[in-house]
Amino acid sequence: MREREAGWSNPKVLGILAVIFICGLACGSAITSTVIHSRLHAGSGNPGIDRVPQIGGWQRLKDELELTPEQVKIVTKELDDYGKYYQNIEDQREDVAALGTQHILSVLTPLQKQRFYRLLGMPETGPKASPVSSVR
Repeated sequence: MREREAGWSNPKVLGILAVIFICGLACGSAITSTVIHSRLHAGSGNPGIDRVPQIGGWQRLKDELELTPEQVKIVTKELDDYGKYYQNIEDQREDVAALGTQHILSVLTPLQKQRFYRLLGMPETGPKASPVSSVR
């Protein structure tokens, strides 16, 4: 009989099984994250004008739909309104974030502030000034 028979205790067998397991784990993870990512973003919200950039932009939309001049005016106005609305929301989000940052900083010690800036990757001069941050 051989002194070392092939079996579960053989390091070569265990090594091969570990490599197979890790490869399966990596493939499964990649496939799962791809499927989940595509389903989350494909079905997020109602499909609409927020997807215009994803299909190639306004020019492609206009060309593919063969819009009349009157339709171009209406669609352009709607897209412009949406862009302005979206920008207003983004500006408000930035203002709320700046205000929240100011409130947090107001309760921190100088050492905690330095750590806060470092953790968030902010310059130690603080967040940029915001018109809302001065209003209480």
